[in-house]
Amino acid sequence: MRKFLHLLILMLFTVTASAQTDGWFSVNHSWDCNGKNYSIELEISEELYYYYQNEREHVAYQYRMEDTETPINFYSFILSDFDRPFIRELAERFSERAFTDYDKVDLAMTFVQSFPYAYDDDSKGEEEYVRYPIETLVDGSGDCEDKVALLGAILYEMDIDFVLLSLPEHLALAVRCEGVVADRYVSYRNKKYYYVETTMEGWEIGQVPPDYAHSEVEVYPCEALPTLLVRGMRFESQPTKVYEKADCELKVELHNLGPGRATGLQLQVWILENGRRNARVLVEEAFALDDLTEGMKRTETLQLKSLIKEDAVLELELSGDNIPSQTFELRLNYSKVRGL
Repeated sequence: MRKFLHLLILMLFTVTASAQTDGWFSVNHSWDCNGKNYSIELEISEELYYYYQNEREHVAYQYRMEDTETPINFYSFILSDFDRPFIRELAERFSERAFTDYDKVDLAMTFVQSFPYAYDDDSKGEEEYVRYPIETLVDGSGDCEDKVALLGAILYEMDIDFVLLSLPEHLALAVRCEGVVADRYVSYRNKKYYYVETTMEGWEIGQVPPDYAHSEVEVYPCEALPTLLVRGMRFESQPTKVYEKADCELKVELHNLGPGRATGLQLQVWILENGRRNARVLVEEAFALDDLTEGMKRTETLQLKSLIKEDAVLELELSGDNIPSQTFELRLNYSKVRGL
């Protein structure tokens, strides 16, 4: 993400490093909001922190949908299932100290802004690393993606309507609430959303940094839909004669990035005589799959019988109740398939 050359070292915040005792991190954080000082203490499970750090994806994958590169899985960082109790507790603390939605957003925004900005290569030794909210709270720092994930998680638990804003080399939020005094806003689905900058202190709700005042922006609504990736496919077949069906095995590796459980999963498989339209269908079968929980990886092994022809192509469609349908193609190696 874009490095802010004007980032100040002297900021008006006080952060006490997280202390680790008896399987828990004690997070103590103080910050200013509208001239008042606030502080908060949280106990965060060490097991949960290391689960997110070591077991989960830290890349915001993109793939094309309707000719648009969409950060389709970024809400997996914001809306993950397993850290909900901790984020909900944090949101409740903010809600107790604020009366209006504007005050809630302001308090949560200044809280997140007060965390020091940290570049991924300096703090994690990686070019790109998106922290989950639990990680940002314990680490005590993060870049724009990390801070957006933390603030988004809090806003979601406070029932604040917000959207993601993807700008050139930057990520931000926009919120919908009364009381914002700003001329600029993002219109989405006939609603006005006001920009929120998370990277550093001093920005108010509705203020857009000059670097992004005239940038193109893509808007992504808050949707708690899982992202299911096909990590790999492997097809094997017994030797077959020209007019006999062979015993075939297809292995498909699936990975649910989250958020939440992927349900009603189905794999539709076709083997076509060649890659042309209206090609002869050698086999067509559908397979119902078990649900896949957030963060889970699983290899599905599918058994089928099919004629195997030269230039045969395997097509696969993955669908479910709460995931977009995805299609994949695998050109079969005829000599290996026939066992020659």
